[in-house]
Amino acid sequence: MNQRNPQNKTPNSGPEIRQLTFLAVILAALLVLVLGGFFVFQLVVEPLLNRNNTPPIGPQTPGNNWSETVTAQPDDNTPEGDKPGFFQSIWAGITNLFSPADAPEQESQGAIEDPQATYPFAGNALAGSAIPVGSGKAVADSTTHSKYAILVNAADGSVLASELADERMYPASLTKVMTLLVAVEHLPHEHSLQDMVKITEEVQEEMRKRNSSGMLSPNEYAGDELTVESMLYAIALESDGVACIEIAKYIAGSEQAFVELMNQKAQELGLTGTHFVNTHGLHEDDHYTTAREMAAIMRYAMQNELCAKIMSTERYNATGHYLKNGQPATYTFYFSHSYLADALGRYPAFAKQVPIVAAKTGLETQAKSCLVSYIVDASGNAYVCVTAFADNQISYMEDHAGLYNTYAK
Repeated sequence: MNQRNPQNKTPNSGPEIRQLTFLAVILAALLVLVLGGFFVFQLVVEPLLNRNNTPPIGPQTPGNNWSETVTAQPDDNTPEGDKPGFFQSIWAGITNLFSPADAPEQESQGAIEDPQATYPFAGNALAGSAIPVGSGKAVADSTTHSKYAILVNAADGSVLASELADERMYPASLTKVMTLLVAVEHLPHEHSLQDMVKITEEVQEEMRKRNSSGMLSPNEYAGDELTVESMLYAIALESDGVACIEIAKYIAGSEQAFVELMNQKAQELGLTGTHFVNTHGLHEDDHYTTAREMAAIMRYAMQNELCAKIMSTERYNATGHYLKNGQPATYTFYFSHSYLADALGRYPAFAKQVPIVAAKTGLETQAKSCLVSYIVDASGNAYVCVTAFADNQISYMEDHAGLYNTYAK
C-alpha cells in the first residue's frame, strides 16, 4: 500500500503583508493623533489654563514660624538665548512623555531670609564694628586659672586686658548666647513669645545620647508644649539643649537652617574667627570662636532688650502643657540661672566682689569651664568679661573677680 507523504507548501504571503501594512498605517495615525493632541495641549490649552496662576512676587508667609520668599517669574525681557527654542520644546515634551515620573519632592522648611521683613524683637546694630579693639594689658599666666581671657569696656569696645584673646577656643554652652540672640531677632511677630513649641521625642533622644544639660530631656515630657518665651528662658537659665533645637526648628524649620542664621550673624558682626555647627555648643571640631569674638557677641546681645532681660533673670517659672485623660493640663518648671542664682548663691563672696548683671556658663571636656559675664559697676560703667579653659567653676569665678578688680578700676 502506497503511503502518501504530506507536501511542504510555501504559504501565500501576499494577504499577510497587506494586513501588516494596514496595521502599521493605523498605528502611525494613532501616534500622530496622540502627539498632535499633546502639542496642542502644551502650546495652547495649558497656557490658557495657567495664565492666572503665576506665583506671586515678593515675600510669602506659609506659617507663623518662619518667613519665605517666593522667587519672581522671569519677565519678558529675558534674553532669547536663555529661552528654549520651539523644536527644543517639542523634543523635551516627547522625552517627558515617555520618561518615568519622578517622586514628589518634600517641601523644604529651611529658613529663607526675607530682607523686607521687620522682626519686632530685633535689636539695633552697634555703631561700627562690634569687635572689641586693642589688646589692653597682657594678663600674666600666673594671675588667671583660665587659658583664654579678655575684659572689654562695653561702651566703646576697648580692651582693658587680654590673654590669648585671638586664639581659637571651643565655646561649649557660651554658644547659647548667639542661639538666644538669633532666636530673639528672628521672632516673626509681636505675639511670638506666646506661641507654643512641642518637645519632640527625637530631639530628646539626641540630647540624651550626647549627655546635654537641661530639664526637658526626660521621656515623660515628650509631646508636651511650652511657650516660646519659656523655651528662651530654658536656653539662657538652664542651658537646655532640647530647647535650643526646638526653638531652632520653630524659627527656621531645622537646626541646620538656624545654624546658618547664626553664622550669618557672626559675619554681620565682622567675626572672622567664629564658626558654629550646632545650637547648643556640644563639642564639634569645626565649632569654635575666640575670647575676643565671644565678648563681641555678648556685648551685642546685651544691647537687645529682650536678650538682656532673659540673661539677667535669676529664676523663671515655666508652664508645661499636656493632655491628661484627653483634657488639657499644666505643670510648672522652676528654671534657675546656673550662675546668677546657683553659683553665686553658693558663693556669695563672689557676688559681693563682682556686680554681675548677666552671664552664661559653659562646660565641656574639650572646652573645660567657661564663663562670659556682663558687669555694671557702681558708676554705671559696663564691662564684658570672657574666660575659657579653666579647670572648674571656682577657677573662672576667681578669674572674673580678679580681672574686674584689677583692670576695670
